Amino acid sequence: MSMTEAREQRSISAKAVDEEYKKLQRFHIDYRRIVLVDDEDPPEGGFGIVRRAELHQAAYLPAWLASRRYGPPQLVAVKQIKLTKVSNTPRVKRAFTREVLVWSSLEAHPGIAKFLGFYADFENSKAWLLSPWEPNGNVSEFIKAHQLEVPEKLSLVYDTIEALNFLHQLNPPVCHGDIKSANVLVSAEYKARLCDFGLARLHEDSGFGRLESSTGMKGSLRWCSPEVLNGAPREPTSDVYSWAWLVWEIMTGKLPYEETTVDFVIMRQIFESPLPQVDGQSRLSDCLQVWELMIRCWNLDPLQRPTARMCKTTITYLPRCTPAPANSNHQTRSAPLLENLGDLESWKGNQEKSSAYLNKALRLYQEEADAKGIASVLRKQTVATYRISDYVKLRAIATTALEHCRSLDDALGIAEASFYLGFSVDMLGNPDEALPMLRESLDIRRTHGDDVGAVQCLERIGEIQRHNGQPVDALSTLNEAVALASRSGDRLGLALALHVVGNTHSYLSDFVRATDALSDAATIAQNIGWEGGLGVILNSMGSLKMRLGDYGAAQGFFQESIPIARRIGDRYTLARGLEGLGESFQGQFSLNEAVPLLEEACLLWHELSQPWGSRRVASTLVELKSRQGDWDRTLFWIDHIIAVCRIQKQQQDVADYLERKGQILTNAQRYDEAALHFEAAMLPRWENEYLSHWQRMRLQRQLCAIPKTTMKWERRLPLLCDLKKLQRRQPQLVTTSLKLPILIGRGES
Repeated sequence: MSMTEAREQRSISAKAVDEEYKKLQRFHIDYRRIVLVDDEDPPEGGFGIVRRAELHQAAYLPAWLASRRYGPPQLVAVKQIKLTKVSNTPRVKRAFTREVLVWSSLEAHPGIAKFLGFYADFENSKAWLLSPWEPNGNVSEFIKAHQLEVPEKLSLVYDTIEALNFLHQLNPPVCHGDIKSANVLVSAEYKARLCDFGLARLHEDSGFGRLESSTGMKGSLRWCSPEVLNGAPREPTSDVYSWAWLVWEIMTGKLPYEETTVDFVIMRQIFESPLPQVDGQSRLSDCLQVWELMIRCWNLDPLQRPTARMCKTTITYLPRCTPAPANSNHQTRSAPLLENLGDLESWKGNQEKSSAYLNKALRLYQEEADAKGIASVLRKQTVATYRISDYVKLRAIATTALEHCRSLDDALGIAEASFYLGFSVDMLGNPDEALPMLRESLDIRRTHGDDVGAVQCLERIGEIQRHNGQPVDALSTLNEAVALASRSGDRLGLALALHVVGNTHSYLSDFVRATDALSDAATIAQNIGWEGGLGVILNSMGSLKMRLGDYGAAQGFFQESIPIARRIGDRYTLARGLEGLGESFQGQFSLNEAVPLLEEACLLWHELSQPWGSRRVASTLVELKSRQGDWDRTLFWIDHIIAVCRIQKQQQDVADYLERKGQILTNAQRYDEAALHFEAAMLPRWENEYLSHWQRMRLQRQLCAIPKTTMKWERRLPLLCDLKKLQRRQPQLVTTSLKLPILIGRGES
């Protein structure tokens, strides 16, 4: 470019700046209204220092008179742009105009510092920007001054990502360009607010591009993404990279690369390491979902980073509440803090702590007669119970939560409680009854744009479809859930959906796809610290290996799942893991190792009111103990099955297992008892009119095959069906599996 062309280009640029600057005159504030307050060490922003000042209502009156007439002055923050006599005035004016233009064009948003106006006199090296003074300083200062709990820090994190998401979703999107703790203020209400738009730019806006400067890298080195350091323009993706470092500051109180003070060393570390070398796994162990999100935000490929909207989705559903520094000694925790601490401990698997926090929060809300607070705690108790798979208790709590939410006309509360009620009903064996509840929840969540809740509902509906033998419909529903979770950034929902996708492909014998889906689900669950989900997924992977006949690999998965379930108190997942591990040992002919595992699993299923699981495992134990010739334990477990069948009122099954017990007693050479049970097996069939001719003949043959005993039979054929007479003959043979116990020594009627 020739010198003449360069001068013409500068002239055009200067005219563009002047045109835009004139449009901003309505925001200009008379400097006489601004009275600076002495500040020995004013904080610095990206392009200047920040001073405290009083903004008076009138410029022509003395301060005392203006205060009397118009009220006290407003306390404001004045950002004074760094200018010197040798500054390039056109360039400074361009940068200043850019910041005013962007900041003043933003709609009012609680997460963005309010723009009050500006004062500028470039000839005298003065350029000031005004916003309300925030008494708590920037977020770094606030964190260091107060001992905040994790939910309180997450509230500040949420405020920042909500504001950033607002900027990025404007048309055209606004890139802040200098995200760091110094540019996040904390209001009097303890809300975080973005400020300092000195490097902000309208993304892909050609009109505003006339105001851009291309004089090299600017901003804060520690927070910069690699592509910006390489000279690329700031974009929403680079804001997301810097925001992850802001989260690091809020959660840990540490600067990025805090141990380094030399710029070129920081730059070398940024370029040499694919991920920042920080120990987030341990420092953020209380909330690994945040750490997993930060890792994705630091991806070297900007296109692989989550959007601000995705980040907001993750943070939205984490336990958070507005800080209450007045209670920083934690002796008088507020009810909102207690309920969110309970939610956090539940996620971490500390059920006792979770229950204690939630119960205390509930008592506080009840004392205050706070109906919304009570409903909120009930919802969190529902989630905590869901996480440990206590479905009987879950049904009770979800029912109560649903009643409270309906009384408050809280649509999303109704949707959440309906989901968990439907989930519990399904897991207790009534999927057809659960479906209407799940569909009601899904409709409400779709109406309110609750993508995370919609994914939950779709996952459970897909699981019911799979269980009902509709795998094609299930995959269609689940693929919708996977797409929605991926689009919204819902990692937990994605893991949930992929888990059921894997189980559905396993049902269809597509073992390659099943393995891929389950492996992806397990990786996500582990990365976000979802131990409960990881245990469930490991059980599914073990079951898949069992189907493939790889009992050794299955054993490994179940052995990983069991300690997780024990630690977090998830008895349902524990029962599944114990059953699977026992069966894997059985498949390897290690019966002595299999039996105690299966016995514990059977009793757990019984305690969890899961009769089918209890019967299933007890049936396996009957076969194993019969094979080992341990007749006493064999009879114990078949009696257990008969008792469960009686509770379920499955009379046909009662008869079948009485007959099976007779066969076992015959093998044990306990012939009198065997005869008693063969005849007892007749009664429920006779009473319910489903005694077929072939069943009668089979029982006759079994009775006739019994050697003569001391029992004196009136007749061998036809068979006796009077149970009372049978029991009176041998009262000592009465067991828990038989009806109508008769006392010893009682005479016949």
